Amino acid sequence: MPDKYANFLALSTSEPEGSYRIEMRSIGTAVALIAPHAGKIEQGTSEICRSIAGNDLAYYLFEGCKSSNNRDLHITSSRFDEPQGVGIAQTAQVVVTFHGQAGEDHFVNVGGLAEQLCASMIVVLNASGFSASRHSNPMLQGRDPNNICNRGVKGQGLQLEISRALRDTLTADDHTMALFSSTVRSALDGL
Repeated sequence: MPDKYANFLALSTSEPEGSYRIEMRSIGTAVALIAPHAGKIEQGTSEICRSIAGNDLAYYLFEGCKSSNNRDLHITSSRFDEPQGVGIAQTAQVVVTFHGQAGEDHFVNVGGLAEQLCASMIVVLNASGFSASRHSNPMLQGRDPNNICNRGVKGQGLQLEISRALRDTLTADDHTMALFSSTVRSALDGL
């Protein structure tokens, strides 16, 4: 489904006040976590991003807050240009983004231009019991240099596309969320 808006300017000048909100913690860490389709756009990504950020990583959420039609607020990651989000990305060495995708099975599709980090993330997620792999569709692998995940200082980031079923489980089960968060954090250690 194509986006309603091509960029943030078009969105912000068309949507009524209160349609979205931005939550962020900009503390200059080497890793920044970003959920560009958070809140009611891709449900569960806010909670996952916050959990992984803990008390010590920079993060940014662009959250849909409308009573309906939050999909209208989706700006494709390669065109995501909300200034505060871009600012958080550009101050980090590596950006990790969290996205939602359809799926009744529990899985994570790992993408981005940080090849070694992608491979490490797939290994640690699978070792912890989470099914992780590269997306079969090259267009959904986060390889566009303009993708918000690749806008950090190194120009190589990580994109996690998390199935709806897994997002629902993570947000409903504190133990599984803690395991997922610590697993993701373990792959980011040393960055």
